[in-house]
Parts: sequence; structure tokens; C-alpha cells
Amino acid sequence: MTAPRMRDRFPTLANATYLVSHSMGAPPLASRDVLECYWNAWATHGPEAWESWLPEVAEIANGIGALLRAAPGTVSLVPNVSLAQATIASALTFTPDRDGVVIEALQFPTVSYVWSAWEKYGARIVTVPSEDGRTMSTDRICSAIDERTAVVVLSHAAYVSGSLLEVDAIQTRCRDVGAIFVLDTYQTTGIVPLDVTAQHIDVVVGGSHKWLCGGPGCGFMYVRPGLRDRLAPAMTGWMAHEAPFAFAPAPIALARDAHRYNTGTPTMLGYLVARAGHETIAEIGLAAIRAHNARLTARIIEAALARGFTIPTPFDARKRTGWIGIDFPGADRATAALIERRIFVDHRPGCGIRVGPHFYSNDDDIDTFFHAIDEIVRTL
Repeated sequence: MTAPRMRDRFPTLANATYLVSHSMGAPPLASRDVLECYWNAWATHGPEAWESWLPEVAEIANGIGALLRAAPGTVSLVPNVSLAQATIASALTFTPDRDGVVIEALQFPTVSYVWSAWEKYGARIVTVPSEDGRTMSTDRICSAIDERTAVVVLSHAAYVSGSLLEVDAIQTRCRDVGAIFVLDTYQTTGIVPLDVTAQHIDVVVGGSHKWLCGGPGCGFMYVRPGLRDRLAPAMTGWMAHEAPFAFAPAPIALARDAHRYNTGTPTMLGYLVARAGHETIAEIGLAAIRAHNARLTARIIEAALARGFTIPTPFDARKRTGWIGIDFPGADRATAALIERRIFVDHRPGCGIRVGPHFYSNDDDIDTFFHAIDEIVRTL
């Protein structure tokens, strides 16, 4: 999997140790070619370039859908997850009998920002606390979901610890009380296999710039087919119309497929550039990527423990996403020193250095990282 032919597709690896794919995946060389093609199409064809661009939106969405094991035509593209979450929120009507929005305390801030804004429209935010600041209790989450719950919005993995959520039990609880389950997979898509069809998940949102190696600007939203037509988002635009080029007056006649959740003019460049990363993930296969990552992260844990470092990430690969946290006094300064050496990692307070190997990472990368850490720690 880390054969030269694969690493050669990512030029950054030639002069850097890249262990930060949990934050932003390495750029595929093929994405650079897309940038040039995009400009050439725009310069050559002007507005007629849309004739070739627009069909690619559905193709890219279906490519992401295949990674999620979603049926073709059930995934739509969005510029980012904040817009995806707001679109779902705008499709709900909050009443005194059904006003609860269950979120968890370890959620990435943008999600709580979006849903808290809907309090002015009658939403009641129910935040489930974490017992240890690193993991979320499935029992606590399920206990917070009741007949007043309209929607449950959770992250598949905690961005502060990499701890995975137990999805199936929560989806079952949501189904039992009639609540919609929105799962944010930004931290896991491309590194943790998920089958949205077999697991009967209602809504999945995510994006491309982490493990999918797609860069910023290409988010996605899956809505279960049985739920799709029940929701009519108020956050909308002309590309959500069933016949957008009819330019019909309001009110909008919403599309009956995944385009129902579109808004305005698509951010084509972000979508097009992301495709090469998606296709590479599909070519290798999520099962192989997951196994490779589990082996390398086990090596990281072993080496970190041997040095007496603290690890806030679950040791069991089945319970974590693709990165390991390593903490020690001065970890923030060590991170800056590593980046100066072009060893790309990042740091989060309370977590330490986040180290995320991907399919293009190898044992030499891990050795390089720890050799540098040993030198840096002596100077702290």
C-alpha cells in the first residue's frame, strides 16, 4: 500500500513527513492537474463550461456515496458541514411536543454553533456531558433521547480524543422515539468504514479535506431515501429546484432526489479538486486503509508509552479513529519544532500532539517522528 507508486502521487511526501491527515490530507498530484483544467475550461468556454461541470457534481457525490455504501443519488455536495447542518435544521419544525436537539459535549464547535442558533425558532438544546472529557457514554446519550427529541446530532469521533461513537445503539434509540439521527463523519470518512444503508442511518454529513485528501470546499450530505421527501429545507436555492434552468418564480418546487438539499450556485472548484483524493481512497479500499492505520498507530502507542508520554486516545483500534494523541510537558512547543523540520503534525490543548498516519505513511515516517521528538524533548 505504501509502494513508491502510491507515494509518488503525493509530492509533499518527497520533502516532508506527513502525519497530519486527520487535519488536512496531503494533496494528490492529480488535483493540481484539475486546477489547470478548470481554468482552461473557464477561459476557453466561458459560461458554456457549466455544460461539462454540472454533470460532475452528481458523479463526485456518488463517488463519496460509494465510500459510505450509500445508494447512487442519495448524496449531495455542499461547500461545508456548517451549511449542511443548517440545511437539515431549516427542514425541521420545532413544537412544544417535539423540540429537543440532543448534542454531545465533545462536538466540534461549528455544530453546536449552528444548532444553538435554532433556539430562536423553538429548538431546545440538550447537551450530553462527557464523564472524562474524552469519550461519550452511549447510555447517557440514549437516556437523553426521548419522545420530545426532534433530532440527535453527534460526531462519529471526538475531535479531542479520536474516540469513536457507538452508532448502532443510538440509531435504534432514535428510531424507537421517532427522532432524526444526524451523524457527522468529518473525523472518520476515509479512515473508518461505515455502511449507512446497513446501519439505517438517517443523515450523514462530512467533508473532504481530512482523510479523503480532497482539500477544503467539498462537503457532503447523505439523507436516507425514506426520509428525504419528508423534509423540505428552508435553507435552499435555485439548484435545489426540480428544474433549476426553468427559472420559475417562487415558491420553489424542490427536487425529488439528492439535489433537494442543494442551495445556490455550486462551488465547482472545491468539488472538482476533491475528486482525485476520493478516487484514491476507493482504489485502495477502506478495509485495507483501516488495517494499515491500525498497525502504524499501534507502533506509535508502543513508542510513546516507552518514553513515558501520556496518551489520551483509546488504545483499542476498534474504538478510535486514525490518529493518536501524545502529551507531555511542552508538547505545544515540540509541535512547533516538528513543523519547522517539516514533520507535519498538530496540537490540541488537553490532547497533546496529534499524529495521524494514512495509507501513504510508512514505518520510516514513524521512526523519523520519534527520532525528532527525542532530540526536541532534550531541549525543552
